[in-house]
Amino acid sequence: MNFNLEINSILRTDDFSTLAIGKIYPFKRRGSLKFVENTPLWLAYNDWSVRAEISIINQSIENDSVEGVFRIDYIYQEDEKKVISRVFDRMFAGLNDSDIYLLSSKAEYQQALKNGYLTRDSLQSEGFIHASPRNQLNRLANKYHKKTIEPLILVVDKKLVSSEIKWEPATGGLYPHIYGVLNINAVTKVENIHLADDGNFHL
Repeated sequence: MNFNLEINSILRTDDFSTLAIGKIYPFKRRGSLKFVENTPLWLAYNDWSVRAEISIINQSIENDSVEGVFRIDYIYQEDEKKVISRVFDRMFAGLNDSDIYLLSSKAEYQQALKNGYLTRDSLQSEGFIHASPRNQLNRLANKYHKKTIEPLILVVDKKLVSSEIKWEPATGGLYPHIYGVLNINAVTKVENIHLADDGNFHL
């Protein structure tokens, strides 16, 4: 059984076959950031569906990784699991995607092609360009882009972005923020979107 931590309050795995309340399990986490003590902790599948509540028993840093053991305190029943998993999916699922997404206009994208990069006013006012995980695009498009002329979705390969990307909390979940201009060669696909007959996007 392999447990890897990627969020500081969530331990993820692909194998829950032997979980039992009160049982102790080892874990190993890449890097040197320990779990925060005395905070709620969850165990989730790699697809972010949550399975149990856990407590860290002990942890230490060994060879640039954190190793320790945790105890299963509670295993969620099916109805509980569905409700909490929906929240986790909304918050964190974008972290697994190799891409991030920007809502744009055709005019902005064409200008970015000429410049070789995309920039926005928010880079000066907030220090970053707002991007989005896929599962938040419909909400953002309907909130901010109903009046955008020739709206587009820019699909951005995270590995090709020259500037630093930080996942940070905002309304509805964690969002990728690009701390610098977006080099346009990181845009691997452009999708045209349109308002439906009811006046809304359905992405």
